[in-house]
Amino acid sequence: MTPNKKRWRNLALFFGSSLLVGTLIIIAFIVAMTVRLTGDALRPARTAIEQTPPDVGLDDYQTVTFTTRDDLELHGWYIPPQNGAVIILLHGFGGNRQDLLPEAAVLANAGYGVLLFDLRAHGESDGSLVTFGQRERWDLAAAVDFVLMQPGVDAERLGAVGFSMGGATLALFAADDDRLRAVVIEAAFPVLEDVIRSEADVFGPLTEWPAVWTVRRAGIDFDLVRPVDALCAISPRPLLLLYGEADEVVSPAERNAMLAAACDPVERWVVPGAGHQNYTEVIPEVYTARLLSFFDQALGFTDDGSSG
Repeated sequence: MTPNKKRWRNLALFFGSSLLVGTLIIIAFIVAMTVRLTGDALRPARTAIEQTPPDVGLDDYQTVTFTTRDDLELHGWYIPPQNGAVIILLHGFGGNRQDLLPEAAVLANAGYGVLLFDLRAHGESDGSLVTFGQRERWDLAAAVDFVLMQPGVDAERLGAVGFSMGGATLALFAADDDRLRAVVIEAAFPVLEDVIRSEADVFGPLTEWPAVWTVRRAGIDFDLVRPVDALCAISPRPLLLLYGEADEVVSPAERNAMLAAACDPVERWVVPGAGHQNYTEVIPEVYTARLLSFFDQALGFTDDGSSG
């Protein structure tokens, strides 16, 4: 080999090796950042509670706490019922109990009792890990236990409204526990693994796989967080399944999968012009009327609140 060829070969090897090392460094950086960002998402920053029931005209409320099966103390607000019925409200990922104060006002002003509480790792409640419904079901179970111990509560008239992750939690819980007699699920995702893969689909498998691995490593079993598979088991209890037509978080395909999976008796409602949880802003009067009509009928009330 001539000295010229040898020099060019050495240069090619040098640049090839440098390119390979650089590519591996970039891949390692992308994987590490994906793991870090996914881990952060499992432990979201808490949103401060800046509103309380009196801000929506609800002065007759109690600040309460109750404990889950894994010894987490959850914090909430309880408004006693005037008609014996109580509706439990579950917020979404990264939120807290104040997010559903508008819904609480609608229900309480119609005589319903209401329990709003912070899910684990949110608001003022204990916990540091979000499991997107897998263990949040235990939070809802503790909430149901708490409500049923309160005076003046009719155990046959207990319902719930869950938004987004709260809706997914509600679907998973209600499928196995029939103490909830009426269920409203708003903007819930169908399959957690699909959500994680979609959110992490920046560089294809290079970011998807580390994200999925991180979630599994945190102890989350994807097979246990498939609300779409739980919906039909809520039957024969009444279900209202609600989505915004312009939801920027839940895709039309995900929405349609949930709507198709629900079994009768079910009301399917896609709100024109609504996004992810702004129903009380887009159609306040219609939303109020339909929510109250659903619970009145499902829990055995007539329009004037008397037993039907």
